[in-house]
Amino acid sequence: MSSLFTKPTAQERTLKVLVYGPTKTGKSHFVHTATEAGPVLWQDTEHGSDFYDPDENHGFRVLYSKDPEKAIAAVKEGDTIATNGNRPVVALDSFSSTWFMQQEVAEELTAKWSRGKDKGRASFRAWGPAKKPLKKFYDAIMLSKCHVILTARAKMKYEVSGGGEPKEVGLAPDVERNILYAVDIILETGIDELPKGQAPTSENFYALVVGSRNPALPIGTELRDPKFLDLMGAAKEGDTLKEIEETTGEQVAAATIQTWEQLGAWIKTQGRDAEEAKAILREKHGKVKADDIPDYYITLKAHYEDNPLPDPEDLLGGGEDGVPFDDGAASDIPF
Repeated sequence: MSSLFTKPTAQERTLKVLVYGPTKTGKSHFVHTATEAGPVLWQDTEHGSDFYDPDENHGFRVLYSKDPEKAIAAVKEGDTIATNGNRPVVALDSFSSTWFMQQEVAEELTAKWSRGKDKGRASFRAWGPAKKPLKKFYDAIMLSKCHVILTARAKMKYEVSGGGEPKEVGLAPDVERNILYAVDIILETGIDELPKGQAPTSENFYALVVGSRNPALPIGTELRDPKFLDLMGAAKEGDTLKEIEETTGEQVAAATIQTWEQLGAWIKTQGRDAEEAKAILREKHGKVKADDIPDYYITLKAHYEDNPLPDPEDLLGGGEDGVPFDDGAASDIPF
């Protein structure tokens, strides 16, 4: 079997839930029900938490901010207090407000870069920096040891008919579209029709499971008076989720290292011997060419990761026997 792969193990899956729906259909109330499951860190962007009297010890702490960087910090804070017997719930209520703020960031960047010519719109170039903190947030929640609840406003969902006319086909969450890949359960909230003048109670709220990765909570399930505890059967205990390998930095560095001098300088930053590096490259690639220097960087980086430096007292002269690396063929690698 390939050494690239390992035997799979059961991975821990805390709940990552997106709750969306029309106004006043119990989204913030759903967040509040999570206090029955554990301490709640509530990032409140629309003052939904204000309806719960703080003197009644409701089991949550609140942060009034739309900032996605604060949302990342909230997840990290929750992770510091998470244990197997204590799963904090981090809630961003609502994520729509954070998404709208990032749209404004893109518009302001566009106006700045165009010197005010393109006001009220976002250029393609501006979306990169505007969405970057959101991507970091998605990574944070997917690997978090906390349960996560995101609420969102609803917007109309359309399909184009055979005649080319748009047709309303229901509701969709008003959020940045990639968040749908970072959550495991999606709930659409609603409320019963009530006689005029009758105030709703929690029994009038309901939620429909419209997205699920877990057979314990299949799509189409309707929850009456939905509570966070209703979803706990879809949580899973096991080994902590592993980071997904990325090569962004490696690719950037490889693109940056284009000359023998740059490669030699990088080798020095790794505390490595230049003659050893030359020997590794000749063994791996044979005759070397200046055009392939980025590939040589990747080769050396992989070798250094697989063969970390020994303790300083073992380094007598660069080689295992204390003799510096030199096979007499260094002229083609000038660093």
